[in-house]
Amino acid sequence: MNSQERTKIVSIDVEDIRFRFPALGDGSDAINPHTDYSNPCVTVTSDRGAGVGIGFSLGRGNEQICSAVTELAPLLIGKTLEEVLFDFGRFKWTLSNPIQSRWIAPGAGSYYMAGGAIMNAVFDLWAKLEGKPLWRALSDLEPDQIVRMIDFRYVSHVLTPFEALETLRRGESRKRALVSELLDDGIPCYFTTWIGTGKDELLSQIREVRSDLGITSFKLKVGSELARDRARLQAIRKEFDSDEITLFVDANQVWSAAEAVRWMRSLSEFEITWIEEPTAPDSVDGHRLIRDQLSELGIEVVTGENCPNPQLATQFIADGAVDRFQIDACRMMGVADCLLVYLVAAKHGIPVCPHAGGSGLDELVPHLAAWNHVSCAQSFDRVEVEQVGFCSHFFVQPSEVRGGRITVPRLPGYIVGLTDDAKSRYRFPDGPAWRKE
Repeated sequence: MNSQERTKIVSIDVEDIRFRFPALGDGSDAINPHTDYSNPCVTVTSDRGAGVGIGFSLGRGNEQICSAVTELAPLLIGKTLEEVLFDFGRFKWTLSNPIQSRWIAPGAGSYYMAGGAIMNAVFDLWAKLEGKPLWRALSDLEPDQIVRMIDFRYVSHVLTPFEALETLRRGESRKRALVSELLDDGIPCYFTTWIGTGKDELLSQIREVRSDLGITSFKLKVGSELARDRARLQAIRKEFDSDEITLFVDANQVWSAAEAVRWMRSLSEFEITWIEEPTAPDSVDGHRLIRDQLSELGIEVVTGENCPNPQLATQFIADGAVDRFQIDACRMMGVADCLLVYLVAAKHGIPVCPHAGGSGLDELVPHLAAWNHVSCAQSFDRVEVEQVGFCSHFFVQPSEVRGGRITVPRLPGYIVGLTDDAKSRYRFPDGPAWRKE
């Protein structure tokens, strides 16, 4: 603690990094046929070193998040890591409530995501100073230190600090064994394919990923055309039965609740394990209705990547609207909010399967899944972390899959950073990738 008290934040800078992908290519889904995966990249510099954090958007969203980072930055200048990390309940209230801006989206939206990018950088800085990957630095903390990192204000009617402390204390005795297990075995994962991928190319991709990476769970984007969805799933099941590969599908919020039920009944013959984001991302009742209707078919309902804050995530989990929950490392206010959602899910026995369909998310979420496994002693039964991989080479510590499992990060820090080449090439609007010929 004393070393963190001496570490003062002296500056915060943000860069707009955007990656270009073709329409209906990597990243495409029923609601986003064309995506430019983009990261507001925040550097928090202290008197003892610097940390890097990212947010995530699909292009012009970066402009709003970067602007909000610039507006929020003065709130941290001169603060110590002790003040920011270990009194987060109080500090988060300041960061998430910019007086002249909060009215447009209290506890959500671009300012909240900007706060998350900043906090991701703060955690990266802290882990680097500790000389450990973030998951290990967090796991080495005492339970009361973790609780001090979390703001329970809006969810204390569902989970109290004392209950969170008890969950963490129960996991203490197994920490050493679980760390060793993680280092040896890694984290189970699944592979995501895209809606623009043709049937033959899709089959070839599944064969290659299954052979080269050992992954046996695959997610398909659905929802734009039922006949096409059926044809692609039928082709997959003709070649691979359910003992060989597990199938998930993802509608990316494109359906009404009634349409989701009809569509999934038509796809149920293909042995689908879950439907992800079947309807509006803030409709707890809609997801509960869909879950009730599909349970008789053995199809689970999952969501969470677009939950803007822990209180909405808590509603989905505590109100019986999902079978599994999906956190996103850049959607809420960074690491501490994610730890809170994990603890709420642990109380209710809901597995958490982090979303990673975006640049940098593959690199962030293994830290979160690893911390939950070690500190909350949550097994990997029914837990699989998303893996897309095609952006990983842009990052200093790219995610790596062996035998169907993600290798836990080893370098000190959280995101660690983007490569110099990625930052210079894809910096918007003056990087070579964005200059007009």
